[in-house]
Amino acid sequence: MQVILLTHEREATRPTNTGNLAVKLFPNYCQRVMWSRVAPSAELLAKLQQADTALLFPEDDTDDTQVSSEQSMNKIQQLSQREHKFKSLPKTLVILDATWQEARKMLRQSPYLKTAKTFSLTHSPESQFNLRRNQIEGGLCTIECIIELFKLANKQDEAERLNAAFKAFCQ
Repeated sequence: MQVILLTHEREATRPTNTGNLAVKLFPNYCQRVMWSRVAPSAELLAKLQQADTALLFPEDDTDDTQVSSEQSMNKIQQLSQREHKFKSLPKTLVILDATWQEARKMLRQSPYLKTAKTFSLTHSPESQFNLRRNQIEGGLCTIECIIELFKLANKQDEAERLNAAFKAFCQ
């Protein structure tokens, strides 16, 4: 399993960045690529074209009765642009490493992400990340996503080490 953190420029230096923990503890599994709107990484673009690579992307659970027809149309267009969704864990996963607001911007401004194959965590625990405001209900921080991915990949020892580092980080 390989994890690529596509990191927003402001996220890399934030003291609350949890992706740093994974890159430091498991550089053999996790690497960082800086996101650029105008000059995306050629290596990342090539990786996203491979059959065993996907963008970690939450399942869409929006209640359609509470969105406008324009929002519904946008949602349908976004879903139809998806090449396909992985049912099982792909070999390589790209994670948007940013605040939720920045991650939305990254997705909106990156055509290669809009058309990327996707994988979603079907079961997520409640987030324990309390160092930032304006978190999305049901959303996980970067390290929590990686912990869940390690569990899915039967890398329990790695998941436990990351979880311990995350708990210490939050204190």
